[in-house]
Amino acid sequence: MLAINNNEIAGLSLKYRKSNESMLSQAVERLSSGLRINGAKDDAAGQAIVNRMQSNLNADSVISRGMDDAISLAQTAESALGEIGDMLIRAKSLAVQAATGTLSESDRISINNEYQQILAGITQITEGTEIFGQYPLATDNPVLPPQLLGDVGPLNTKFPIMGNTYSFTSGIVPLAYIPAGSTNLTIRINSLGLDDDLQLFTRDGKHLVGTPLEGADADFTWVSHGITDGTLATGALMNSANGFASGATYDDSLLLEGGPVWDNTGPTLAYNGMNITYSGDGDRYEDSTNGGYNDGTNGPIMSERITLDQVTEDLLVMVVGNGSFTSAVTWGNLPAPTATPAVPPKQSHPVELVTSANFGEEMQTMTIAPTPADLKTLKLENTSMSTQSGASQCMGALDAALEKVSGYRSQYGATINSVESHKAVLSQQNIALQASRSRIQDADYAAEASRLARAQILEQGQSAALKIANQAPQRVLDLLK
Repeated sequence: MLAINNNEIAGLSLKYRKSNESMLSQAVERLSSGLRINGAKDDAAGQAIVNRMQSNLNADSVISRGMDDAISLAQTAESALGEIGDMLIRAKSLAVQAATGTLSESDRISINNEYQQILAGITQITEGTEIFGQYPLATDNPVLPPQLLGDVGPLNTKFPIMGNTYSFTSGIVPLAYIPAGSTNLTIRINSLGLDDDLQLFTRDGKHLVGTPLEGADADFTWVSHGITDGTLATGALMNSANGFASGATYDDSLLLEGGPVWDNTGPTLAYNGMNITYSGDGDRYEDSTNGGYNDGTNGPIMSERITLDQVTEDLLVMVVGNGSFTSAVTWGNLPAPTATPAVPPKQSHPVELVTSANFGEEMQTMTIAPTPADLKTLKLENTSMSTQSGASQCMGALDAALEKVSGYRSQYGATINSVESHKAVLSQQNIALQASRSRIQDADYAAEASRLARAQILEQGQSAALKIANQAPQRVLDLLK
């Protein structure tokens, strides 16, 4: 059948021409990009696999750089430890020399001066060795400054060891503050034959325990400082430097003075959940037959005591007088409030090194432990060679310090070897993974060039065939002539 509205031969030619154009376009795209998979339509499953492989390759690249950084950190720390080791060896030689009995005192002083310079150099190295913001040789337990109330520190700063007796000078400023949370606290003082009195205040100015400062019973310790009434006490004492709150005013309405004579058990004041017991003024008298205290026959004992079962708010302790005294404190619990310094102290921390982060798997790490080599950790703090016995003690301490430093160096050497081995394995793994990814994703230029040539030949043939197919309707004219 001859017709001019339908050309079946041309339709077939156009059908195969479109298919060939798609193949030609794909071949050109792959040859241009170098990739076999340029979109999900090319190979959906292959694209998902390649994405996972690429994720692993990128992660491994970052891990490899992290391992290089870890090696640099270990090398830096190990080198610094080597210097410290050399200094300790020199210090050991000085200790042997100072322990010799033939040296004079001035000789040992000269040796000790050099030793102290060595210790200062060790401190400088431990605090100055820094890489990537890390201080691998600094202390791992820095001592934070105490939290002050004005200029007044917590009780533990004046009484670091429970039960030990410490000496102080009395005055009209707080000795320390008792932090909230303290329990079973006992404060004792001995005036050493003089008249020094324990006082206890709240931060808003309430005088809870002690001796009165005005009236018929006004105590000489206050009068001697010119404080004879509440107004004078407020002006002289109640300021922020002494730990009192802003706007504090003197208030003795709750004052527990104690009995007329020194009492071992003492009267008790209940205030804000606290039970406070006070022995009374220390210039009372001792009675060896009446429970140890009190009838005025055996002379003054010049001691005072305050006990608290618990402390629910910060309290200020003051010893008012004009002399010196000794004091001891016992406790069940005594918090040690610390302040955050404006410049954080240099501190060593464990370093987490990522060793594997494969797609869909749990991240694996290794830890580079801190290696504090400060004087406190090496147990060389406050050591001296100024005496023969001190030099002998230094020898043992220096041997232990050198052993610790040598152990640190061995630790870093093992870490470097381990990381380098892991890095070599990771490198080989990357080579294999890249080859596998390439086989899936990259274009085979030989195959694609052949496909391009085939598509171009087919395109030329289809163009010729379409030209012939389009001539078929022309035969209709032959019938009309």
